[in-house]
Amino acid sequence: MQTLRYSFRMLLKNPVVTIVAIVTLALGIGANTAIFSVVNGVLFQPLNYQNPDRVVALWENVPQHGRWRVSPANFFDWKKQNTVFQDVSAYGGSMMTLTGDGEPEQLQGTSVSAGYFGVVGIEPIRGRSFLPEEYEIGKGQVVVLGYNLWQRRYGGSENILNKSITLDGRPYTVVGVMGQGIYPVRPTTTGHLAFGEELQDYWQPMSFDAGWAAVRSAHVLGVVARLKPNVTLAQATAEMNTIGARLEQQFPENKGEGIIVNAFINELVGDVKPALVTLMVAVGLVLLIACANIAGLLLAQHAARSKEIAIRAALGANRLKLIRQFLVEGLLLSLMGAVAGVGLATFGVQLLLKLIPQDIPRLNLVRIDWRVLAFTLGLSLFTCLIFALVPAWQTSRPDLQTTLEQGGRTLSPGTGRLRFRQSLVIFQVSLAVMLVIGAGLLIKSYWLLRKVDPGFQPAQVLSVGVTLPAKYSKPDDINRFFEQLNTNISNLPGVQYVSIAYDHPLQTNWIDAFEIEGRVQPKGDRGLNANFNPISPDYFSTVGTRLVSGRTFTAQDDHSHPGVAIINESFVRHYFPNENAIGRHIKVFQPSRIWRDQNLTSFEIVGVVRDVKSSGLQAETDPTYFLPAAQAPLQDMLLLVRTTADPTSIVPALRKAVQEVDPNQPISNISTMDKIVSDSIARPRLNMMLMGLFGALALILAMVGIYGLLSYAVAQRTQEMGLRMALGAQVADVLRLVLRQGMTLALIGEAIGLLGAFALTRVLQKLLFGVTPTDVSIFIAVVGVLTTTALLACYLPARRAAKVDPLVALRCD
Repeated sequence: MQTLRYSFRMLLKNPVVTIVAIVTLALGIGANTAIFSVVNGVLFQPLNYQNPDRVVALWENVPQHGRWRVSPANFFDWKKQNTVFQDVSAYGGSMMTLTGDGEPEQLQGTSVSAGYFGVVGIEPIRGRSFLPEEYEIGKGQVVVLGYNLWQRRYGGSENILNKSITLDGRPYTVVGVMGQGIYPVRPTTTGHLAFGEELQDYWQPMSFDAGWAAVRSAHVLGVVARLKPNVTLAQATAEMNTIGARLEQQFPENKGEGIIVNAFINELVGDVKPALVTLMVAVGLVLLIACANIAGLLLAQHAARSKEIAIRAALGANRLKLIRQFLVEGLLLSLMGAVAGVGLATFGVQLLLKLIPQDIPRLNLVRIDWRVLAFTLGLSLFTCLIFALVPAWQTSRPDLQTTLEQGGRTLSPGTGRLRFRQSLVIFQVSLAVMLVIGAGLLIKSYWLLRKVDPGFQPAQVLSVGVTLPAKYSKPDDINRFFEQLNTNISNLPGVQYVSIAYDHPLQTNWIDAFEIEGRVQPKGDRGLNANFNPISPDYFSTVGTRLVSGRTFTAQDDHSHPGVAIINESFVRHYFPNENAIGRHIKVFQPSRIWRDQNLTSFEIVGVVRDVKSSGLQAETDPTYFLPAAQAPLQDMLLLVRTTADPTSIVPALRKAVQEVDPNQPISNISTMDKIVSDSIARPRLNMMLMGLFGALALILAMVGIYGLLSYAVAQRTQEMGLRMALGAQVADVLRLVLRQGMTLALIGEAIGLLGAFALTRVLQKLLFGVTPTDVSIFIAVVGVLTTTALLACYLPARRAAKVDPLVALRCD
């Protein structure tokens, strides 16, 4: 207890050192635990599947697109011909309207083929999955509910099993309820998955008739498979490549196609993994800088107490008591830093969950991971204790006569200790350089991304999803619904323009094939492809996109008039580089999945519009063709409304306008285009913010290290400074002496850091936009900032040294 009380007094005696050490520890522990907890939840927590490492996703590798969805015929061939999978199953997105038992609600689900639940390794927690006969045509009026829908709509009632619910106006029997944390798999046209537990309201059986099962040109399915025991991913890839080559020889539609086999966990987290790993490395470097800072502080503090140790030893303190004293002081410092670090980690995780884009998967698994916290605490405790014990061990058997005779007038610390502390400062500066350069690259990348012209004007535009149920299966019924809805909304106060579209300007969900009439298609050629978007006449006015030439659609462009199309500038560059596209005709391949009862196949190009960033601000603009929604009626559309005020203010009136057309029709996915644009760059913004924060912390800690070392050196050399000035040295000479000492360490650290940055910034390449990992302007700017900051950190102790009174310094004992 006496040792404990004395340790508290010693910590309070040096409040600045104590506070800096605690804050440094708290930042290192808190930041690392928060980031590692996110990484652990998203990347490393196992999926809620049976043996999830055996589950793989399969995609077609198409020459013009790369990863793409799978055609039904290829899926069945893969299922039949492989010998490496226990089973193979297909899946696809599904949307249905739930009515009865409350307000109508738009549900999102997944259609699955036979064997799906066995492949992914999940079973309902209530009821059962689908029976074999329920996958047959006309017998699939059954659903398995997602956990969230079961709780939200039915209060978790056990009576839900075998209950009939109304979906798209038809009765469906609930046969099961799935558990929590089961992520859906929904393929997009770009060959990736849409996910998010909140999106999974139900599963339903997927059926194939003979004609649909034979189609190879329609890429619409996602495919998942389970590896057989002892079969590796490489072996599965090799066999599927063989199957792909065989199918290419048999079917012209498969020309040039390959097959991609990928671990399913990579499908969920593959695109966020580089950013999370980069942040994990960055925050790890911050922890190393913090540990080095603590080490420097403790070493300097112990060196300053050499006389105290000598006096205590002369008065009879044995070695064990001296070591115990420093051990307790280091432990107290560590524990206070740890308590503050745990609090900061808890706050940090909650803050990150609010800042992190919600499209990142498995955020529901993110929580403070005690294994990560234990490791971080252990490393920090080890740093404190080791740098408390090592000098204690060295100084616990001092040369009492020499130390007491010097009376504390030691001109400098031991050479070995000084060099070690200098090495710590160089180490901190070099790591800070790497982090600040990484932060600078991401900041510039985000700044350039924000400057990208999206090609439209998102301000004051509302986007709302409207998915019509099966009763609107006929084109005339679809057109009649949207025409009446357009009239109702146009009459609302504050509405400027109303339109419908399959996609909003910043999104592409449909890529389709076409031919250009008058051009000979090479035999065996896969044909041409472009983004496809049915729109209503006021679409371009609603989203604020400029017409370049020709005309826009009118109300007369319906199914009773010749087909017309509008293309974007990228379409012209790709397919009409040296000719006028206006007046040319494109032909959409049959059998069409849009207008099954119509014969519209040829469309005259009547207009050209400016390019819009349809695949995100980072991506190049793809060729796109637009068709009139009345000539390509779809049940699943977006409603876009431009208003004169805040667009969200009209949502209640808009919902009422929809229900005036159909009381059972819900709306979904309500958002402003401003928010959609902001969300599209949420990940780069988060990367920039966190790397900027870590870079700033690293810079501050490194400068504290330089300042602490020089302050200690000046204090140790007070007599030397006084002697120099008594012998004629000028204030400028003393300033230069101290500045040279500090700036030499800073410049050496900067040089090492620059070399490390040239190597390590390569890992940022996938996260950058418009910036190279070796951007010279960033490197120069960072060197300038660090040099200026280091100069300031050196100047303060140097100025104190220059103000030493020679007489006072020489009288100092």
